[in-house]
Amino acid sequence: MRKLNILLLFIPFILIACSTDYAKPTEKKTNKGEITSSPLSQPAHSSQPEPIVHRVKMTVVGDLMVHDWQLADALNQRNGTYHFDYSFDQVKDLLSNADLTVGNLETVLAGKDADFTGYPMFNTPEAFAESLRNAGFDLLTTANNHSNDRKEAGVLRTLEVLDRIGLDHIGTYPSKEAQNKIFIKEINNITFAFVSFTYGTNGIPIPKGKEYLINIMTKNFVTNEIKKAKALNPDFVIVLPHMGNEYELKPSQAYIDWVHVMFNSGADLILASHPHVVQPVAYKPTMDENGETRNKFVAYSLGNFISSQRTHPRDAGIMLHLYFIKTEGKKAELEHASYTPTWVQFKDSSNQYLIRTLSVPDVLKDQMSGGNSFHLRKQDFDRVKEVHNHLANILLQKGVPLENIQDEYMIPFERNGAVQ
Repeated sequence: MRKLNILLLFIPFILIACSTDYAKPTEKKTNKGEITSSPLSQPAHSSQPEPIVHRVKMTVVGDLMVHDWQLADALNQRNGTYHFDYSFDQVKDLLSNADLTVGNLETVLAGKDADFTGYPMFNTPEAFAESLRNAGFDLLTTANNHSNDRKEAGVLRTLEVLDRIGLDHIGTYPSKEAQNKIFIKEINNITFAFVSFTYGTNGIPIPKGKEYLINIMTKNFVTNEIKKAKALNPDFVIVLPHMGNEYELKPSQAYIDWVHVMFNSGADLILASHPHVVQPVAYKPTMDENGETRNKFVAYSLGNFISSQRTHPRDAGIMLHLYFIKTEGKKAELEHASYTPTWVQFKDSSNQYLIRTLSVPDVLKDQMSGGNSFHLRKQDFDRVKEVHNHLANILLQKGVPLENIQDEYMIPFERNGAVQ
C-alpha cells in the first residue's frame, strides 16, 4: 500500500515532464496571402512572435495561338461574333488559382479591318484576349516572332486592346519612354521585375527610328535590360525570352549559352517560348554575395497551351507553377516548382470540332473512373496517356504510372543538368 502511495505521488511529475513537447505551430492565411503562426501555437517560454511569411504562387504557360481552325470554331455564323471562353473553361480554375498567371500572346489584335487570319501571319479577334482575362490570365508577353504580323499598326492596336480590357503586357511598346520603364509587380510583399525579348520578327522589318516597338534580342540590349531591372532591387528578375529551335525536344547549345548570359546579367528565372514543344527545365543553384545558395530556374519551352498544331508533341504543353516564399528578415526564395501537363483537344466524341485546353490529370482520372466527361474519342484517350508519359520523362526524367496520377508534379531540385 505504501508503494502505491509513493507511485501516485510521482504521477503528476511524470505528466508535467511529458507535456514539454510543443505542438507543431499552426498556420493561418491572411487575406493578402501572408502566412503567420497562430498565437496559440507559441511556446510558453517565448515572448517573440513568429516571423511573418509571405507566399506567392505564379503559374506560367507557353504559346497562346489562334490558327484558322480556331477562328472557324469560335465564329458565331449568325451574327459574326467570336467567342473563345470555351477554349479555357476546363482549366479556368487552375489558371485563376494563382496569384499571377502569365502567358505568351503569339498573335496580334489588329482588328477586323486587318483581316482575321491564322498561320503564317496571325491576327486574332480581341474576344480572344477577353477570354484570356476571363480565364485568369494577368500578364502577357507580346514580344515574339509574330509581334509584327500587322506591322506597326498591329503592334499598337494590340497594346490598346490589352490596356482597355485590363491585361498587363511586356515586350512591345508604343514609345521609347514606355520601353525604358521596367515592369514591376508586387504581390504579397514580394516584388518581381519582368523583361521580355524576341529573337526576331520573321523578317518583317521594324520601322527605322521606332525600334522601341519590339524588344529584339541582342547581347548588349538583353544584358543592359536585365541589369537595369536588377538595379531596381526586386526580389526576383524574371526574363521571358522568345527563342529556341522549333519542334526540338532539347535546347541547342546556342540557347543554353543565351541562358548563361541572362543568368550572369542578373536573371533569377528564365521562362522561354517559341519551340512549340515542351523542353527541359532546370534549377541553377547560385551562391550570392553573402555566401548563401539560392536557386535560380530556367524553362526552355513550355509548349503550346492553345493552338491547332496537331503533329505530336505540338498538341501538348504544361502549366508551370512557381512557389515563392519570403520570410521576414530573410531574402525571398523560389521554394519549389511543379507542373500540370496539358493537352489540346481538337474534336469531340461525335467528331465535331472542339478546340480547347484540358488538364491531363483531370482527363485520366475521369477515364479511370469509367467516365467520359470531356467527350473524347478512343484515340484521344490513348494520346492523353502518351502525353502524360512523354512530359514526365522530359521534366522528371522518369515515367509516372497511371495509378500515381497527381494534379501537380513536383520538379526535383536535381534537375540542374541543362544549364551546366
